[in-house]
Amino acid sequence: MNRRCAIRQLVTLTGGVLVLHSCIEDRSTASLSLKNYTLTGDQENLLAMLAETFIPKTSTPGGRDIYAHHFAMKMVDDCMSTADRERFLRGLEAFAENARSMNGTSFHQTAIYGREKVVRALQERKEEKDSDETFFYKRMKNLTIRAYTSSKFYLTDVQPYELVPSRWSGCVAVS
Repeated sequence: MNRRCAIRQLVTLTGGVLVLHSCIEDRSTASLSLKNYTLTGDQENLLAMLAETFIPKTSTPGGRDIYAHHFAMKMVDDCMSTADRERFLRGLEAFAENARSMNGTSFHQTAIYGREKVVRALQERKEEKDSDETFFYKRMKNLTIRAYTSSKFYLTDVQPYELVPSRWSGCVAVS
């Protein structure tokens, strides 16, 4: 009887340790593992909310729903040079600070109107064409649009992809 009780307690303790470990997940890192740079969870949320600001969710999925931020993170990791990647990350930090100074809170905690205000202010800024923040903004917008137009939703429901865009009808009477 004591042996059964000890085994039961040991199994319960082991199960509790396994469940506890899965509950204490590190949310400070990004959900996507990248080879060439690292992002925090807050930076990933900022990218997701920026993608959602560019393409908001309506009756169709938004930028966050199609994981446009994951696409952008992977493209920056795989396709950008080291100098451009560092510039992108500096621009991300500058964008986060600009959003915090304009709204008083972080970009991903701001309501949609505050996020649109930050994006509109950055879009209208013409004098800083070579700043890191505008570099980040232009690249992120481009990558978000590219992610959306190459998503499964877009290519099946909005603009169905056809290998050859014309039809051939062999048995049509010529009038």
